[in-house]
Amino acid sequence: MSRSVFIKAMHPETEVSPNSASIEKILKAGWVGQEKIHGHRAQIHLHADANEEIIAYTRQGQPHTKLLPKEIIGELRRIFDLKNGWTVIDTEWLKPENKLYVFDILKINDKLLRNLNYEDRFNLIPRDYISPYVKTLPLLTTKEKCLEVLARSEKYIEGLVFKSLTTKGFEDTSIVRCRKRH
Repeated sequence: MSRSVFIKAMHPETEVSPNSASIEKILKAGWVGQEKIHGHRAQIHLHADANEEIIAYTRQGQPHTKLLPKEIIGELRRIFDLKNGWTVIDTEWLKPENKLYVFDILKINDKLLRNLNYEDRFNLIPRDYISPYVKTLPLLTTKEKCLEVLARSEKYIEGLVFKSLTTKGFEDTSIVRCRKRH
């Protein structure tokens, strides 16, 4: 069986100010927010065959030197409906805490999702589960929810990312960063 290859995923190149007016403007333009977790970007490739090695790539497309812990692997296999071939999820990995935050899905059961917009891809991510190791980041659609995230004190929350719901594929122009003020 061939090894799954890295998929160039979205990465924010632009930034908006972490203030009420900027957030309101981007939300009114039809974008949604998500927590921006400050960890290690991990594009995780899961195969339906449990005997296949799981691959966790860095943002640069290199395999992480640290392997995913067996607890996280077990949870990913439980949460995702792996029927055939490779499924690829985009995550932020807090290695010391043994936590994984899922925010996008790039491929499902060997089908590349480049022709889908973010809203359609997000709807393919499981959200109705309880796990001590894996969490799907919710979409934030109100200014109040976004400001609540920016006011949180946890060090692993870097701020927000805003994503276009309608742009198809994994374009860098369909994602904008919003960092907390320190």
